[in-house]
Amino acid sequence: MKKQNTQLKDFLARVKQLRGFGDMNSYRVVNEFKELSNDKDQNIKHIIEDFSNPATYYNGKNRLIKEVEDQINND
Repeated sequence: MKKQNTQLKDFLARVKQLRGFGDMNSYRVVNEFKELSNDKDQNIKHIIEDFSNPATYYNGKNRLIKEVEDQINND
């Protein structure tokens, strides 16, 4: 658990560094989140949809940050 918690904290730092719509790292971090987390595919689908639109990009980023923080706090 501690190792995963450390991985999630490192991951969270990378998520917070995402620059905005068009940052190809956005999709990379979502795929990495799928591997690190036990999150439901539905939540990940919403995050990907938000990342694909400039008007909702920051909603997706904030949702992803919240999901990661929730998992850190639950461990």
